[in-house]
Amino acid sequence: MQTIEEFKKFETPLAHTQASRINRTHIGLVQLSTDHSLEMDWAKLLGTQAGVFSSRVYYSSEMTPEALDQIAVGISEASDLIATGLPMDVMAFGCTSASIIIGEEKVANLLTKNRGDIPATNPWTAAQAAFKYLGAKKIAVFSPYTTEVNLPLYQQLTNAGFDVVVLGSLGIEKDTDITTVAKESMFQSLDQILPESGADLVFMSCTNLRVLDHIQEIEEKFDIPVVCSNSAMFWHAMHLSGKSPQCPGYGRLLNQ
Repeated sequence: MQTIEEFKKFETPLAHTQASRINRTHIGLVQLSTDHSLEMDWAKLLGTQAGVFSSRVYYSSEMTPEALDQIAVGISEASDLIATGLPMDVMAFGCTSASIIIGEEKVANLLTKNRGDIPATNPWTAAQAAFKYLGAKKIAVFSPYTTEVNLPLYQQLTNAGFDVVVLGSLGIEKDTDITTVAKESMFQSLDQILPESGADLVFMSCTNLRVLDHIQEIEEKFDIPVVCSNSAMFWHAMHLSGKSPQCPGYGRLLNQ
């Protein structure tokens, strides 16, 4: 067979029906090119309750306000690349520090620019919602960031009505180095900042920080709720879609 007409005589036409979209929450995720942890963490939380469809936006890895602000340039384009033709229930942007620097409202607008009238979240917005949900007013912060990024973090939490009772900083200058912070270092730092702090909750910031697996152990050792960027954003994304996430073993927030 050399022509389309000849081949059509050989080809057998088949009929089909179209099934509805899979019955689980659809989350569109824009994450950073430097993030090594978010996908790994969310893979443990999804189960059959949600599906994540993601793309990435370029980030230089420099932990400075200027570099973080530059990420905004690529957010809408990255959002447009997510699962063409498949409706999302909620959009998410996977960077805590960039959400602080760029601004929560601007991030949400960039995420949903061409996605329709759907809700959006990011770890910073989600963390604050989680603090309120857990009834926490006095916040202890474990931060991997530089001082230049920690100051707006502190200022925005304070302006939102929270009392930052202590803020411990690792002062890491590259985003790709945050993902290698050891469990032992986290526990030593928490031993340093939590006793006598009077905190209602500890926030462990950054989607690249590999802390999700240790939340339960931290909560048991220090008798305090733990919210990390990846747990907060998944919890918030599910709630924005009208669902309550069920993720036992990953802290009080995800096992309510």
